[in-house]
Amino acid sequence: MSLRILGGRAKGRPLKVPESARPSGARIRKSLFDLLQSRRPPEGSRPVVFVDLHGGSGAIGLEAASRGYRVTMVEKEGRSVKALEQNARDLDLWREVRILKGDAGALIGRLEQADIVFSDPPYEQDIPLLTEQILGSTLLAPGGMLIAQHDKRVSPPDVPGFERETRHYGSNSLSIYTAASLEPA
Repeated sequence: MSLRILGGRAKGRPLKVPESARPSGARIRKSLFDLLQSRRPPEGSRPVVFVDLHGGSGAIGLEAASRGYRVTMVEKEGRSVKALEQNARDLDLWREVRILKGDAGALIGRLEQADIVFSDPPYEQDIPLLTEQILGSTLLAPGGMLIAQHDKRVSPPDVPGFERETRHYGSNSLSIYTAASLEPA
């Protein structure tokens, strides 16, 4: 499978995709990073922390690093971890990326707070439960956003204290969670 970085300093460079990975397509990646550029660009006085809880091919996490985010990727499959490490070196992004081997659900409470959390678990996983677990943890920094990629047929949960916006891209969807605004009484 041919997969390339779409933007940033590694734009156009290829990724090696492990057989076990199910990378996000170019359309959904472009839409995701267009959304982030308008809502949470990587410019500013401090780095914007981006956590990809299911590193897989690196299509999302390495794209984020290429565009200037400080990235942590979590991946539990050993061959995928090796491919992520090799891709980060090949793209000269290894300084901007931290790769952790382990189960995302088990590591959520131990990761640094993030401005942006991206979750695209294997579709057989209980995505609504994982979404609630992430939003109920301390992983998301104040003012941060969770972006959950899921099959269009999955109903993402409404979580008290968070607003949800869902966008559809063919058979995939992105559900974006942000802290609910406190409106005056």
